[in-house]
Amino acid sequence: MQGRIAYLLERRLRQQLTAAEAAELLVILQQSEHESMVTDVLSELALAEPQGAALDPLWLQNSVHAIVSLDKKAEVPVHRVHFLKTGWFRYAAAVILLIMIGGGVYYYSRPREEAVAELPPATEPADIAPGGAIATLTLSDGRTIALDTAADGSVARQGNTEVVKLQNGQLAYKIAASDKLRAMSETYYNTIHIPRGGQYKVTLPDGSKVWLNAVSSLRFPTAFRGRSREVEITGEAYFEIAKNTSLPFYVKTNGMAVEVLGTSFNVNAYADEPAIRTTLLEGSVRVRKDKAIAMLAPGQQASITDKGNIEIKKDADIDGALAWKNGMFRLTSSDVPTIMRQLARWYDVEVEFEGGVPAGHITGEVPRNTSLSKVLKVFETSGVHFRIVGKKIVVKQ
Repeated sequence: MQGRIAYLLERRLRQQLTAAEAAELLVILQQSEHESMVTDVLSELALAEPQGAALDPLWLQNSVHAIVSLDKKAEVPVHRVHFLKTGWFRYAAAVILLIMIGGGVYYYSRPREEAVAELPPATEPADIAPGGAIATLTLSDGRTIALDTAADGSVARQGNTEVVKLQNGQLAYKIAASDKLRAMSETYYNTIHIPRGGQYKVTLPDGSKVWLNAVSSLRFPTAFRGRSREVEITGEAYFEIAKNTSLPFYVKTNGMAVEVLGTSFNVNAYADEPAIRTTLLEGSVRVRKDKAIAMLAPGQQASITDKGNIEIKKDADIDGALAWKNGMFRLTSSDVPTIMRQLARWYDVEVEFEGGVPAGHITGEVPRNTSLSKVLKVFETSGVHFRIVGKKIVVKQ
């Protein structure tokens, strides 16, 4: 929806709205649930001004009036106080607030007469928005459910297990107390798939919580039975395992197994990464790969290379490993291909290296809910340059 709002507002500023688009924009602006998205788009328009964010109040009044007034012949209001009292001016105030929070406070330097007469310039081509809570659930009978569009509440029932989408967009599995003994005799397997540009959280039947990163999947039973709890993943996932000493927990991926009793850890097992990395936050885990075995203590990371060797890093970058789960990109002297793989998954883009792969490294921290262009600006402070072409990041030497 935000992309559509941006498209309509930009066409309004360029005087290019059709009659149908004008009617659509009017309906959107009259609905309070779209206020935050309209505010975000207006902040982008302000920041796109060549001289910086136009914070002159009179210019800003004129800009907001031009956006919300769908009558092309409407005049700019003469009485400033009257306009400030309108509901629409809250958008202008929000623009200023967002700009100040972001640390970029600029002043409009044009003469006031010129500012009153001008509208904001046309913006650059649409930016690429960050990913969100997008996932598809495949049930044991082959049915699929798009979790990002499914309504809250019960989305499926398999045997005695109910699949519930919570109000916060997470997925949970619930077994009725009277059905628990019966459920132990039934086995249904579900798989949750996370596409590029997606992320999701699942609460398993035993109460364990799993956060899944983009381009990842988790296969698990709707009720754990037998002497262990086993799940399979691809991609990257963070686990908080419900403690049960009588039922050890196993995470399997690419021929590797992580054995757990009760702990929090992250597994990065993307096929395009040079190694499978298990990073332990608390508790203890045993990592197995063929005949190789290693025990991890909190703060350590196990890396399994293509050769099957297990290497232990005793002072692992825990914050860096868990940054994605905490809503951040956090890099400490990371090579360019590493961060490009992360951006490609989260923003659903392709990457092209122009003139070869830069030899430099990137250090920086930026929220994952930031648009792609702003993330790239932060990383450019490390001396690497980028540009966005459609759905592609072009990396320049």
